[in-house]
Amino acid sequence: MTLQRAIATSFNGGELSPRMGGRVDTAIYQVGVAEAENFIPTVEGAIVKRPGFETIVAARAGASWLTQFRFNLLQDYVIEWSDGILRFYTNGVQIETAPGVPYEVAVPYTAAEAPFVSFQQSFDRLYLDHPNHPPARLTRTSATTFVYDVAPFTNGPFADANTDESKTVTVTGATAVGSVVTIDAVSAIFQAGHVGAPFRIEAADFSTIPAWEAQTKDIAVGMIRRSDGKAYTAATGGITGTVQPIHTSGTEWDGQNLKDANDKGPFGVQWTYRHDRFGMVKITAVAPGGMSATATVTRAVPDSVRSVATVRCAHGAFSAAAGWPSVVRAWKSRLCHFKDRDLLASVSGDFLNHQTFISSDTLAADLAFRRQLSTEDPVLWAIDDRRMIVGTASREIAIGAINQAQAVSGDNIEAVPQSFYGSERVFPLQIGTTGIFVQRAGRKLRQAEYDFARDRYQAANMTVWCRHITQGGIRQLAFQKEPEELLIGVRGDGQLLVHPHAPEQEIKGFARIRHGGGTILSAACVADATGTQDELWVLVEHADGSRWVERMARWRDDDDPIEDAFFVDSGLTFMAAAGQTHFTGAVHLAGQAVAVLAAGGVVPGVMVRGDGSFDLPSTAVPSDRAYRITVGRPYTARVVTLRPQLPGSQPTQGVRQRLVKMVLRLIATTGIKIGAIGGKLDNLVDRASSDHMDAPVPLFTGDTERAVSGGWDRNGQAVFESSVPLPAVVVAAMPTLAVTS
Repeated sequence: MTLQRAIATSFNGGELSPRMGGRVDTAIYQVGVAEAENFIPTVEGAIVKRPGFETIVAARAGASWLTQFRFNLLQDYVIEWSDGILRFYTNGVQIETAPGVPYEVAVPYTAAEAPFVSFQQSFDRLYLDHPNHPPARLTRTSATTFVYDVAPFTNGPFADANTDESKTVTVTGATAVGSVVTIDAVSAIFQAGHVGAPFRIEAADFSTIPAWEAQTKDIAVGMIRRSDGKAYTAATGGITGTVQPIHTSGTEWDGQNLKDANDKGPFGVQWTYRHDRFGMVKITAVAPGGMSATATVTRAVPDSVRSVATVRCAHGAFSAAAGWPSVVRAWKSRLCHFKDRDLLASVSGDFLNHQTFISSDTLAADLAFRRQLSTEDPVLWAIDDRRMIVGTASREIAIGAINQAQAVSGDNIEAVPQSFYGSERVFPLQIGTTGIFVQRAGRKLRQAEYDFARDRYQAANMTVWCRHITQGGIRQLAFQKEPEELLIGVRGDGQLLVHPHAPEQEIKGFARIRHGGGTILSAACVADATGTQDELWVLVEHADGSRWVERMARWRDDDDPIEDAFFVDSGLTFMAAAGQTHFTGAVHLAGQAVAVLAAGGVVPGVMVRGDGSFDLPSTAVPSDRAYRITVGRPYTARVVTLRPQLPGSQPTQGVRQRLVKMVLRLIATTGIKIGAIGGKLDNLVDRASSDHMDAPVPLFTGDTERAVSGGWDRNGQAVFESSVPLPAVVVAAMPTLAVTS
């Protein structure tokens, strides 16, 4: 038997898959662990106990989802989604209309639909798409009020125009804007689901309207002439001038209304814009059988369609009959909607305008357009980068301009497949210069980055070393930028996966957060009131079925006072008076054995009564000063090391060995236990003989050694565990093992 000593200098490989248990030849094995629960690897290499979650308020019954609304860095909101209702949180509190009365906004989405609502922030508006509902927007009208409404699109968007010569329509009624008309068809082209949708009617031709010509006499008031693809009504009589009418609204002269040098004239007639080739209506009712519809004119309809049937018509692209878009994204100054395989982009700089032609029936680069993608599957998500990247169930596609020197437009756009992994309908994240998305089946995270050498986006598997970390599937992604850069995923089993996202360090490690008293259903990160820290908010379901909104406490700095430590879940913290031992207000912890930190000291054996009250022993609280108390559900932070590969030329995997002692290098830590896997765990940091007995065990920084109570096995694995509400930071581990030859 020989004694050998190993050292683990970094833990930022995170929790590795059990299938990696034999890969001692890889670099990541040297920095990985077998288990990291409620301990989070950091960029520097240390592994840190995560902060606890503070209770904010009970969620509405059936609440299912949390999302973000960012007006600006100092006014960031969390939105709670439940059946048909939104609630709002900002600066650490719920917005209320009166004390205890949550402010609510009614929406059409169910709790089950909330995870699939695509949203795009634009200043004080959040644009919303869901395939079961019309595109909508949520508008912030003040610091504490919001309004939901259906997006008021203009000029469309429209589906493909009718090309079937046997399907014609005519219009009955006045054709000016605001008029009510009846549209008659020769076949059943209307459905009940078209009510509320736009319908476009184009004149077959202008054969019944004479052309405007310069210096034509005998023009009388009320005459109609066509010019530049538009129809005009004479507002005055006389002789036309030489300036061709091209205006699209109001009344203008075509001349100066003066005589020429030969004393002829005066030349000039006023012309009032009447209509152009296209007219638009909003359908308000559909007759049984679908051969006629009643509609309100939203853009003047050509006069000729009242007497000459036309095949040139088109239904709206969005309606209950045609379907609604499922993904919305702002891109290249346009608001883009994806419905199945179609991309429908608004007019540049005008998110609600879907005009595709100018009045002279010509295209322009800044007008709206529709593009069908060449993919067999509908679009599930979209993110921005050098190009817009969209994901489907079978591939990832980059959309951008064909000619990079010109703006994206209807005739300058291409969609090029980049990879063929396929995606889950989990909305991705854009972190720095990379996009993070969930592969089909919800078990792999991929990181899309542009590769200049290959001129395409590569999507590396971030979970290649830890396939187990996504057990239960990934439901939602969030990102905490400050103070720690953490990618957070909500798993289907109610745990969080956490990844310290630092591409420049090539950190590959994942860890798990397990809540101390419930399952986490959803998570969102928002900036705090100062804009300098990001807060992780979670929706938690407790064992009794109740749901609560909670917020992760601030990450500690290493020199923070122990009294301010917050390492409980569903917790509360407040200042108590000197000598105070009776407390109330912990109704959500009723009947629970709780963890308590009072003035920096752990108070064991506390039970909360049914009315939410509890008591502390008088010997556990200071009698001469006010003090901070933190109470909540306890949770355990646990690290299990991998089987060590000891130094030397001979492999030591699989030989009989026993963990004899352990040295841990710690920063500001107390309350941590160590031991061999499956064995007894012993306190690592004890009270020094010089420390006061009536004060908390002080935080320890440095190396501390402990003999380990363990037997012989072939693992040699160690356990670090913290189950008290105190901080722990492990910088390095130096085990000593007895090894048989």
